[in-house]
Amino acid sequence: MSPALANFLFEAVNFLLLAAALGWFLFKPVREALERERAQHQSQTESAERLHAEAETLQRRARETLAQVERDADEQRRQALARIEQEAKQRREAARQAHLKEREDLARELEAVRDAQADATAETLGRIAAESVRGLLDTLDGPDLESALTRAACERLARLPKFDARSVLVESARALQAPQRQALQQALGEGFSERTVQQLGAGVRVTTSSGQIDATAVAFAREAAHRLSASRNPKDDAESGGPHG
Repeated sequence: MSPALANFLFEAVNFLLLAAALGWFLFKPVREALERERAQHQSQTESAERLHAEAETLQRRARETLAQVERDADEQRRQALARIEQEAKQRREAARQAHLKEREDLARELEAVRDAQADATAETLGRIAAESVRGLLDTLDGPDLESALTRAACERLARLPKFDARSVLVESARALQAPQRQALQQALGEGFSERTVQQLGAGVRVTTSSGQIDATAVAFAREAAHRLSASRNPKDDAESGGPHG
């Protein structure tokens, strides 16, 4: 190899090594600075995007809150108007009812004044008749009377609509005897309740979900008093549809 070529190769290698050293020591800080700038720019961009997204979220929530407030306000206005209208309606109805009550009270007072003497007479006669019937029933009180009144109650029970025997209450002045209980079981079925009420005198009073059957001495005395009172006051009898059967 000639000295000139060897010198050229040596200088070329030195140049390359110098260029590499310069590139390593000079361009590396520049690249790092550029990398830091790029990372900072990316961080700022992401921060800006995040802030923009948060601002849109807050804006959307603010719009939803405003819309809800408006809906609530509309609902409160509607409810307030409804309350005012309802209160006005109630006041009108109360005034109308008060007016009707005043008219009814006045009519009742006039009727009471007009019929006071007739009612007092009818009531007196009714009490006398009731006591007479009750005394007669007490005189006749016994197994035959109890059975007869129980049979009458069973016949009337048969005409009532169907009902559940477990909801039936049978009341009597004294404990039911075997014939009475058997007749009631045939009419009602099993499971009815019993209760003793001495004031009934005799017979039974049966309360069902379809109605009440009162076949007691007290009921017959009350019916007798009513009939006598109606016969003494034909107007009341006509208004009530005639004598009770």
